[in-house]
This record gives sequence, structure tokens and C-alpha cells, in this order.
Amino acid sequence: MNKFSARMRDRKAKLSKGTRRGMEMGLRRKTFLYSIILAGLMTAFVLGYFVLMLPSLYVDYVMKSNLDLIGRVQQGYMEERSYDGLTVKNPSSVVTLELPDEGNDFYLKGKFFSLMIGVRDKELQEILADARAVMDAVRAGALPDRNITELTARLQKRLQEIFAGRDVLSEDFPVEITIEQKEVPGIYREEYVRMHVDSDIVIYEVSVSDGDYQYTTYTAMGWTEDAFIVTFMPTMTPRIEEVTPIVSGSLPMITAVIFLTVLIASRFFAGRIVNPIIRLADSAQSAAIGGVFEREEFDPGHGAERMDEIGMLEQNLQELYGKLRDSYRELECKNHLLEEENERQEVFLRASSHQLKTPVAAALLLVEGMMNEVGKYKDTKAYLPEVKKQLMAMRRIVEDILYLNHCVGNMQKEQVNLRELLQELAGNYGVQAEDKGVCVETEGGGTVRADREMLRIIVDNLLSNAVQHTPEGQQVVLRAAADELSVTNYGGRIEEKLLPNIFDPFVTSDTGQKGKGLGLYVAAYYCRRMGCRLEIANIEDGVCARVLFQAGNNLDICNGKERRTGLCY
Repeated sequence: MNKFSARMRDRKAKLSKGTRRGMEMGLRRKTFLYSIILAGLMTAFVLGYFVLMLPSLYVDYVMKSNLDLIGRVQQGYMEERSYDGLTVKNPSSVVTLELPDEGNDFYLKGKFFSLMIGVRDKELQEILADARAVMDAVRAGALPDRNITELTARLQKRLQEIFAGRDVLSEDFPVEITIEQKEVPGIYREEYVRMHVDSDIVIYEVSVSDGDYQYTTYTAMGWTEDAFIVTFMPTMTPRIEEVTPIVSGSLPMITAVIFLTVLIASRFFAGRIVNPIIRLADSAQSAAIGGVFEREEFDPGHGAERMDEIGMLEQNLQELYGKLRDSYRELECKNHLLEEENERQEVFLRASSHQLKTPVAAALLLVEGMMNEVGKYKDTKAYLPEVKKQLMAMRRIVEDILYLNHCVGNMQKEQVNLRELLQELAGNYGVQAEDKGVCVETEGGGTVRADREMLRIIVDNLLSNAVQHTPEGQQVVLRAAADELSVTNYGGRIEEKLLPNIFDPFVTSDTGQKGKGLGLYVAAYYCRRMGCRLEIANIEDGVCARVLFQAGNNLDICNGKERRTGLCY
């Protein structure tokens, strides 16, 4: 119980450093932080995808698209032998070489022109024939790749030698070129024209479209000290349709990664929030259904102390559980006290009734004899004192019973000087001890917190028994210490068969029936009420009665059978 209370005080001290809104990390702040972290992860993933993966995917897509486009253009031209009806990417730069199997002419064709090249030079005609032979061999698969490469290299070298230093417009130029320009009306439509002025440079941006692709031409103009300079740069504008398939193709992967990330993060966060609540609920249910009242505390976080709303919930449940446990133990203690008191009263009433029968019967017998003047009872003056003696014995028993309950209900603890108490009681029995030839001595001292009157009665009963059962010439020693008080009478002995029941009411070893047998019962009862323990045992040369004071002298008789048994039951 003390361990639990200490933990609760420590936890309260930690949580009392701030209000609930000012806790180190509340659930709202944790949720907000979790959302920020999750959003950051998603943002990092999306940015990483667009920065690292999307460019490479776009390049790969464009290269595959160009490969597919050149294949379709080649196939369409082979079927139609014309660019009419073909969709060409950047038609101003796509050219097809057509080399007929016969004749000395070959063609270069594009979307806007057709160029016929007639070979007039004999040597070039031979080269052309060799080229056709190589192509036939390639078509038949007769030449290895290495020979094709060598032949192509020799052909290039030979052509460079032939055309080196020749003027295209001269009459002896090896080839004759005939150009046919095609008009393709409406193929381009103007999109926009913009002008940008930057310092001493003016840039015109003209964008046109052929319906499938968009082209932008930049014309930059500037002046120097001695010249006017113009630069042209045609470009092809990227289309959004080229990026859409890449993003669409990546959507399943992006969706799966985001879903898994959110799922894992949510599972972890939910576990951090829900699992402690589940454990708290299970602990509370176990305590409520199973009656686990000896459990020290709930454990929502495997021993980890939380400083959030769950920590507050844990603290509140701990406090509620502690109050329920204290109430349960208090109720159990009260039930035990009631049971003990009922049992004590029942036993005491039965025993006292039986004990009162003897003096009542003796008194009635004496009174009847004196009333009827039977025999020796005619001498009333001689037997009336005997009647009074029996009545005094009955009054003493009744007074002990009444005083026993009175002291318990009015117990007041205070600091009692043991040395003074022992010396006072030893003085009270000085005459009786001197008549028996018994020496009474006191040793030690100290103080103890107890009810002075109860403690005096305890020691008085023990000392009375000791003086009464100590042989002539022996001694009785009263010793006191901070945690123990003892009364030892040397030369006495208690029958072994009486020791187990020595604290029961009306149990006595006085065969002369001079005692009532209530002294040790009363002493044990008062010890138990004050939180002390009374022990009586035979020693080597006498009997020792010890009153053991517990730390703080707190009353604690409801913590189990072992402790109750140790309190003189």
C-alpha cells in the first residue's frame, strides 16, 4: 500500500508541473505531429518521384515514342511512297532516302520537298552499283556486320575524295540535283507571337501547330558596335499528352506506396493510442470481475510513464482503483473487527456467565442457610462477610467487563515514559512482594506512543501474575526498551498444555481458584487494540512475558491471517 501511494505521489508531482493543456505532449499535439510527419513523408515521396523518377521515365517514354513513330513513318512511306497523309513529328526535319534498284537516280523526300539526285559521274555510278550490291547482300543476310561496316567506311571515304573541292554550281559537279517544292496548305496554324526584351537583346517567340505537335521558333536580335546579329532556334514544344501516360502508368505504384505508408503509420499510431486504453480496460475489468484487489497498479504502457491524456486517464484510474482498494480493505477490516468483536462478546458472555455461576450459587447457599438458620449458618455475623466476599467477586467481574469495553471506545494515545510507569507499578506491589519474599526490580527505559491507562492495565496484570506465581526468594524483573517491554518472573513455570490457550478468558493455572483467569485475556485484548503483540513463553529458569511495540504503534490487524495470528489471537 505504501509502495502504491509513493508511486501515485510521484506521478502526481510529475503531472502537476503543468495543466492538462500544458502537458509535454498531449494527444492532440501528438495527432497533429503525426499528421505533419505523414504529410511530410507523402510530400517527400511525391517530390522524390517527380524529381528523380519522372524525368527518366519521361526520357524513356519519349525515346520509345520516337522509335515507334519512325517505324510508323517508315512503314507508311513504304506503302504510299509519299509523305501525304503521314503524321510526322517535326516534319521540317524528317527526310527519307529512296534508292531504286535500277538506274542512276535516287531521291530525298520530306513533308515539304522532293529532291531527285542524278548521278552523272562514272565513278559514282560504280560506287552506286557497289552500294546496291551491298544492300542486296544485306537483304539476303549474306554479309556479316563487320564487312558492312568496312564497306560503309570505304564508301564514305571515297565520296569525300570525289566531292572534295567541287563547286555545286559548276558544270562538272558529279551529280545533278532537281528540287521539287511541295505546297502543303494549312499544315501550320499560328498559336501565338510574343516579344521579350532583355537589356540590349530582343527575342521574338513564334509558336505554330500542325494539329498534332506544336513548334516554337525563337529569333534573337541584338546590336553591337559594328554589326546587327540575328540568331534562329527552332524547337519542338513538349506536349502534356506525353507526360499524362507516364503519370497514369505510375498511379498504381504511387497509390500502393501511399496506401501502405498511411496504413503502416496509422497502425503504429493507433497502437500507441488504442493499446494502452485496451490494457487499462482489461485491467479494470479483471479487477472488477475477478476481484484482483491485491494488484499494485494498472500497466498501460509496459512500465512507461506517459505525460498525455492517456497518462491522465491512467492516473485517474489509479486513484479510483486505490480508493476502491482502500475502501474494500477498510470494509474488510471493519467486517473483521465486527466478527472479532461478536466472537469475543459471545465467548466472553458465555465464559463470564459460567464464571458468575459459582459466586452466585455460593452466595445463595449462604443466604438460604442463614435465613433458615440451618446448623452453622445461624451465626450470621460469621457468614455475612462470606456473602459480601462472593458479591464483591461478582462486582469485580462485571466491572472488568464494563471497563474492557469502555477503554476500547475511549483510547487516547500519548507519549508514555516506560521507566516511570514500571517504577510506579513496582511500588504498588512492594508490600505484596515483601510478604511473599519476592524482589521486584526495574531496568531500562524509553518512551512509547500508547494509551497510558491501557498500557498500565497490561503491565499491571502481567506483574500481578508474576508476583503471584513467583516462589519465595526469587525475583521479578521489569525491563523497558524503545520497542519492547518485558516482565520476567524467575522460578515460575506454566504448564505446556496451557500455553496454546493462555490468552483465552478464564484460563488459569491457579488450582486454588483464587484468580478469575481474566488478566492475560484483558492484557492481550488491549495489546491488540493498541497495535502491540503480547508473547508469553517459558524460559530456562522462569517465565517471560513480552509486549512488542510495532513501528509507529499503528493499529494494523486486517492484513491477513498471519499478521492477525501474530497479534495474540
